[in-house]
Amino acid sequence: MPKLNKGKTIKLSIRLSVGAREKIEAAAKNLGVSMAGVILFELTKLLKNPPSKSEITDLEDTITLEREHFVLTVNENLINQINQLAEDYSMKKNRLIGYIVSNHFENIVNRGTEKDVEPKKLMVQVNKTLKKKMMEYSEKHYIPLNALVSYSILRGPSEQLPSYESEEMVTFFTNVPAYIGEMIKERAEEENIREHFYTSLCLYKQFMTPGGRFY
Repeated sequence: MPKLNKGKTIKLSIRLSVGAREKIEAAAKNLGVSMAGVILFELTKLLKNPPSKSEITDLEDTITLEREHFVLTVNENLINQINQLAEDYSMKKNRLIGYIVSNHFENIVNRGTEKDVEPKKLMVQVNKTLKKKMMEYSEKHYIPLNALVSYSILRGPSEQLPSYESEEMVTFFTNVPAYIGEMIKERAEEENIREHFYTSLCLYKQFMTPGGRFY
């Protein structure tokens, strides 16, 4: 498994609410990634349509941020977006991003059941074109590949058969929580298909179809 190409990175300190931190910790265990990975995963989406300045003002009245800072590493593209937003809103980055992230996670509903989140090695076999798109997204947004794999599997397989210009396949290994490995096994058995094909259908849906999160 090749290492993530970080490019130029910068440390970003943000303040979170207690409730958001708890939700982020739970999500990190659920996906088998770090808390920073979970934050970056959602922040990439949130900054495409950030709250207005007035909405941020409302959040200041309803959300209490911890004094302690959470430090994460972001790439140059993301920090440029954050810097511009902080300038536009005349607010410090640590509080601005803290309100945006905390509001998002505080409003996520926990699904609640205890799951086996011990890391499990997963073999992923996909078309070369799909793998290339996965790596490009991972490197551009500085999001771990295993987070993208776990998320895609949790969203289920594509209903349509994949279509690629090239027939070349590539194989790589990554770690996912054990319950996701069991999910693949059970769902593949239900569909009467091989496990690696089920996984590839889930990835195809998120990366190669218009409705996919990473399309």
